[in-house]
Amino acid sequence: MVRNSWHLSLEPELTDPKTMHELQKQFATQEGEDQWMAVMHEYFHMGELNNAQRYLEMQLQSLDTELATRCLIDDPDRVSISGWEELQEAIELAEGDAITGITLAIANEADRAFEKGQVHHPYMMLGLYSDDPFAFSQADEATLIEQALAEEGPAWAGYDEDIEVFLECNGLSAINTALVHHKERHFFRDNAPEEAPKRYVEYVLACWWRALLLHRAVEKICRERPLPNNVPVLTGMVDMKPDAVSVHGVVEGQRPAPRQVEEAPQMAELLPASMITRREVEEIKEPPSGADLRKRLAQSEPEPEPEKKGLMARLFGRN
Repeated sequence: MVRNSWHLSLEPELTDPKTMHELQKQFATQEGEDQWMAVMHEYFHMGELNNAQRYLEMQLQSLDTELATRCLIDDPDRVSISGWEELQEAIELAEGDAITGITLAIANEADRAFEKGQVHHPYMMLGLYSDDPFAFSQADEATLIEQALAEEGPAWAGYDEDIEVFLECNGLSAINTALVHHKERHFFRDNAPEEAPKRYVEYVLACWWRALLLHRAVEKICRERPLPNNVPVLTGMVDMKPDAVSVHGVVEGQRPAPRQVEEAPQMAELLPASMITRREVEEIKEPPSGADLRKRLAQSEPEPEPEKKGLMARLFGRN
């Protein structure tokens, strides 16, 4: 995988925090923001989550807004995944060809409501695959990322096995709710502004922090409770910014070839509904950061779905 020649500094820029955050200047042009985004994506593609976390922490601290503080409170240790034992068992007991690849993502309910005092829990989408559509057992992280980024979609799209496993990601509700209702999700540069709005920078950084929390949770559980045969877990987000993708759970030299069977497996339906964990909207009993945050969430507008289908949406075949 070719590295981007432009890198993000892990040391803060010497600017006056009372006047302008350094990313307000960086994001003033679309080219500047795109360049920054490319390097952030590279951190995730290369599995350099420690560097990504250090950088985002530095930027959120210097931003010093309520949502930035909310992000830093929601550190990776507070996010966890439940149902992993069932996934391990499903891989062990799968009939037919061995399970050699996993796709995992979070998404928001398409018909979510936006009344005052409601929290939005992202649900998890899961796909289990054999080597029949694509040789997961022979692919490294770079190959899997390359497939995921392919404009036409990866070779395995639509070939997930019909196996019921329910996973939940716990600890993302507060930041996800804040992002769903954030008021400054877009920045229009019609008049060649000299700086981006601070709240837009806040939104971009918080979106990346949400992605980081997900990936660190998957990284941790893959390390502490490895899947059978160290099945790779390609992780991302569906219809959520920033479509950050990374591969977890790969241990080089410890992925045996899949067993052979006489009968070929049947093609599963695209993303069976039974594989999607959905949770009901709940009343907020203890607002994540006080009355001010609750008021802001209640008055804000919902986060729209991205116009262009994201790469993880292509992976799962979601419209």
